[in-house]
Amino acid sequence: MSNGKPVETAPGHDDDDYEVEDLRSRNPLISKNLLDSLTYSQIAGIIFGMLSIGFIADRLGRKGGSIMTASIMFIGAVLLTVSNGPSINGLFLMFVIVQAIYGVGVGGEYPVASSSASERANSHKSLKNFRGRTVVLVFSNQGLGNLCNTAIILALMAITQSWGPKYSTKRLEIVWRVSYAIITAIIGFMLFWRIFGLKENAHYAKRAGNKAKSFNGRNLSVLLGHFSSRIMASSVTWFVNDFAFYGNKLFQGTFIKIINPKAGLIEVLEWTLLNSFVAYVGYILAAYTIDKPWMGRMRLQSLGFLMSFILFICCGTAYHQLIHPSNIHWFQALYYLASFFAQYGPNCTTWLIAGELIPTDARAMAHGWAAAIGKVGAIVAGVVLDQISDQNKFIVSAITGLIGFVITVIFVPDTTTLDLMQLDLYWDKIMEGRPKEYHGEAVNPKNLSLWERMLGRGRAYDPAAHAAQIKGVEMTKPNTNGVDGHAA
Repeated sequence: MSNGKPVETAPGHDDDDYEVEDLRSRNPLISKNLLDSLTYSQIAGIIFGMLSIGFIADRLGRKGGSIMTASIMFIGAVLLTVSNGPSINGLFLMFVIVQAIYGVGVGGEYPVASSSASERANSHKSLKNFRGRTVVLVFSNQGLGNLCNTAIILALMAITQSWGPKYSTKRLEIVWRVSYAIITAIIGFMLFWRIFGLKENAHYAKRAGNKAKSFNGRNLSVLLGHFSSRIMASSVTWFVNDFAFYGNKLFQGTFIKIINPKAGLIEVLEWTLLNSFVAYVGYILAAYTIDKPWMGRMRLQSLGFLMSFILFICCGTAYHQLIHPSNIHWFQALYYLASFFAQYGPNCTTWLIAGELIPTDARAMAHGWAAAIGKVGAIVAGVVLDQISDQNKFIVSAITGLIGFVITVIFVPDTTTLDLMQLDLYWDKIMEGRPKEYHGEAVNPKNLSLWERMLGRGRAYDPAAHAAQIKGVEMTKPNTNGVDGHAA
């Protein structure tokens, strides 16, 4: 079993090989609905965590939100490791419940980690010009986790190869329990550090200390009114990215079977490891180019979506030629290139951009909205792609890439050089009902989307007037006896 999903057998294998066989055929008492519920229960938990903990983290703080997510994940990981039941159905029912609990913590990590990483980099002099790299490197741990998880499972399978039949229930149980135990230990260390070593980031601490305001219905109404295009853009691009990204994962097994029809569990894991490595390279290259003036957020996301469209449309339109044994390596190259550009593009940028488009007072909450809608894209992918042919899976994934490209070009601003403090100053003016009196970098046309420039928001940009405003504010500050008022 891989990631809680049954792995299908290749045709023609006998029981002596005990190659990758469908879990339900070995255990006819397990209903398909119960197996499917493993996936959907975790996704439901993730969505709930994104929405609820994103909301809480804007009020409780980034440290408080980080401790909350780690605590929930730790409890979930412990329960996953020790899960048991009076029957196979009982075990799977336990898994369904615990996956939902664990998913809440995983979902909460999205808005908390992105907001915290963005704000920490923004308030640190040596990282301010590398905010994108900092955030993407945090996110790249997802890719590193996928890579290490597959490697650990392969290592455990190798270690236990003499402990029984190749895919015996006992052997597989040892593998999954030990792999969960390793995850539990890592999360336990993370929780300990967050409680005793993590400090609130300076950007959030300064903002909360100066304003200390609750987010009420009026704030929400203004946010949805003024930043509607940004919320829509971050949500829709995340949706189509997750559709293609998780769609890619969902038919990864099918793709591997095309390359190697006799692939068993070990072979599938080895191909998965290679795919995870290719994807991880994409994460790292994204981190080290996303702050470059010639690239930036919007260009990188556009490039990734465009390349996904091109690569998937090639796979779809030439599908029958590509699956011919003489062309299979071309098919393999196109597929792995698509995995690369998913990371060197929208899978990294959607996570980063959603944490930079909205002011601090609502940053984690809005990030949670976008992430939750993105996760709905994964659910839709699971439903839609299961109903269509393998060829059409590539065609549909290509269409989502094209949609993502168009939405990005029109509605996503490039926040590469924007100080997040300027976004907060702009928000204050908006809340005062005087947005046109703000003249700083948040309305600099280069930091606005094409849509926002068409609305005329860039006309308020006036660096000289903004500098005069800032100078006037500084002159009215009380004497602090040498303390500059900046959070440490």
